[in-house]
Amino acid sequence: MLSRRSLLVAFCLTFSGLLAAREPIVYTLGFDAAAQHYVDVEAEIPTEGKDELTLFMPVWTPGSYLVREYSGNIVTLEATRPGDDTELPAEKISKNRWQVPVAGLDRVRLRYRLFAREINVRNNWVESDFAVINGAPTFITVADDYQRPYEVRLVLPTGWATSHTPLPAAGRPHAYTAPDFDTLVDSPIIAGSPQVDDFTVDGVRHTLVTLGGGGVWDNARMAANLERLVVVQRDFWGRLPYDQPYYFFNLLTGSRGGLEHRQSLTITADRWLSRTRGGVRSWLSLASHEFFHVWNGKRLRPVELGPFAYEHENYTKSLWIVEGLTSYYQHLILTRAGYTTRDQYLGALSGSLAGVQRTPGRLVQSLSDSSFDAWVKAYRPNEDAGNSRFSYYGGGAVAGFLIDAKIRQSSGGTRSLDDVMRAAYDRYSGDQGYTEAEFIALASEIAGQDLTAWFRDLVQTPGEWDYQPALDWFGLQFESPKPPAPPDANAPDANDPTDAAPGWLGADTSTQNGRVVVTRVPAATPAATAGLSVDDEIIALDQHRVGPGELDRLLRDLGANTRVDLHISRHGLLHTLPVTLGEAPTATWRLEFAPDATTEQKERVDRWLASDVPVPVNPTPPSQ
Repeated sequence: MLSRRSLLVAFCLTFSGLLAAREPIVYTLGFDAAAQHYVDVEAEIPTEGKDELTLFMPVWTPGSYLVREYSGNIVTLEATRPGDDTELPAEKISKNRWQVPVAGLDRVRLRYRLFAREINVRNNWVESDFAVINGAPTFITVADDYQRPYEVRLVLPTGWATSHTPLPAAGRPHAYTAPDFDTLVDSPIIAGSPQVDDFTVDGVRHTLVTLGGGGVWDNARMAANLERLVVVQRDFWGRLPYDQPYYFFNLLTGSRGGLEHRQSLTITADRWLSRTRGGVRSWLSLASHEFFHVWNGKRLRPVELGPFAYEHENYTKSLWIVEGLTSYYQHLILTRAGYTTRDQYLGALSGSLAGVQRTPGRLVQSLSDSSFDAWVKAYRPNEDAGNSRFSYYGGGAVAGFLIDAKIRQSSGGTRSLDDVMRAAYDRYSGDQGYTEAEFIALASEIAGQDLTAWFRDLVQTPGEWDYQPALDWFGLQFESPKPPAPPDANAPDANDPTDAAPGWLGADTSTQNGRVVVTRVPAATPAATAGLSVDDEIIALDQHRVGPGELDRLLRDLGANTRVDLHISRHGLLHTLPVTLGEAPTATWRLEFAPDATTEQKERVDRWLASDVPVPVNPTPPSQ
């Protein structure tokens, strides 16, 4: 009798054989109208004996949790009989589905034109001299039939030199194959004449492909820096999780963004970043985040994020693990790799801490709920977002610091979050996935202490966080504001009014066409208490006209605890709002090493910020 394992292997081999026997859907991408930002797609779709095909296009891209309605970019669409191009009816039955009658046909030809000028990492961007193609907004396929082969062929215009993608070559120029729809969607394609530089780690080729260098981007230098980054992250996890070529797609648009894939990543950045050490570190920080996802997110994933459902939201409460902990490690890895000093790392962590503490939404929304609500809140901020939403990126990064310190403290310094991540990868990567509860249970197991209640307070319940245990473990402290110098009783102005703290309204404003307009009203500020709203025009304070650039001066001169009448225009009507000015918060939330840190605390910092793997003999220093 065959064992269960033998039966499973036999089933997989049989299924793989059946899949390989199926004809692929073949896409041909043309760029004759690239200057107008169009890509023309022709798909040859086998009917496999069906009388009718239901075709669909995804509505979102994995890794970017928002329904984006990609079918809205379709300009024209038609279905024809391949032999004589007789048109077939292609009835649109929903926003992203079509039905085509195919009785008696062995295949159908689908032609459609896409508008492609959304300059980001998740959509398509086509210009006269290059194309950035992502899978979800490009490929229409047979609905509910993801486990079939695909082939993509590119017809490059004159002057476009190369195409690059992690998909395997199909045996002809600019043609590639994918074993299933998940792989097709997860494999960007770059075509044009980009800058290209390679390096090898563990026998695997890694390629930096850059568009938009403008003659100032040093691609070779940045590829050398990436090599160091790849080695340090490989050492963190213990091994590279792939043996096929890996691609870094680098789009120098001037914006900043990134998206992870199993065999590649795509980032947008500024072309001038390779010119200075600070710019190099900024770019490497972004690359560090997206490359960490090769493990955490693409292979180690929440159970809800795979297999993907491409036509509706895929909800999970664990994005604070996928994105937040990755945000924690993106800076920590750079320090361990030697690109940032310990003080610079504390500066980055301090920035995350300040962001958390200045977000009233942390008192309203937990990290778990923030993760779950990503589909309706994270990518659609409104004017109240700061008051009602808590970012699982920045909040998750600070939570990562607290979790790391807690595990180190609970285990007596013998274990850390590093060990949790590696154990989670060994236990849950691949097809299995993890739940939030399983990840927390594993953290407790590694710490040697039940941390369920502690995690409930940290990530599942809104509220203030207690930083002191983590600071005490590492010998850190928050920088204290310097007190003002005491007044001199013998000074000539000793009898003049004393200086009060500057008045503080708490609202953000901008100058628009010569008007002072409110742009944000954080909760628990004098502005919020008074009822000030976004888009209100501030006209005067106590009958004194407020012109552009004058608000801060007037608030400073009036002083804290002063009651004033705020005269505003709202929807064209004049209003007067009584407001008592407050005193601006003085906490900077900037971390520093405590001057009286013990030897033991300093050793803990060494173990935290230094790589925990052996340093190679005569290592090549990072090229900065």
